[in-house]
Amino acid sequence: MLEINIEFIKGVLVVRLEGRINNESVRSIRDNLLVIIRNGGIKYLMFNLTDSVLEEKIDMFDECNKLIKKNKGKMYICGFDHKIESIITNNYYTVENVSNELSILNNIEIC
Repeated sequence: MLEINIEFIKGVLVVRLEGRINNESVRSIRDNLLVIIRNGGIKYLMFNLTDSVLEEKIDMFDECNKLIKKNKGKMYICGFDHKIESIITNNYYTVENVSNELSILNNIEIC
C-alpha cells in the first residue's frame, strides 16, 4: 500500500510517498497531481521518497518533470540513494537529488 501526503510549503509542492511505488500504486494520484501542477502553475516540486521502495521506473516522475520545466521551474527528489536517471528518463539532469526537505525549503526564495 502507498501512503501519500501532499503539502504546499513556501512555494514548493511537496509530495511524500511512503510504501511500495510502482505505476499501479501511483495511478490514483497521477492525474490529480498533473492537474494541480498544470492549473496551479506550480514551479517547484519535491518528491520525498525517504520511506519508499521504487519497484520500477515511474512514468509520473517524467510527466511531472515535463510540466515543471514548462512552468520554468525545478523538480527535486529527496530520500533517494541512487542516481536520478534510474527513475527519470527524460531531462533527468534538470532534476536535483537533495538530502532532505529542509535543504530546499530553507534555501529557496519565491518572489
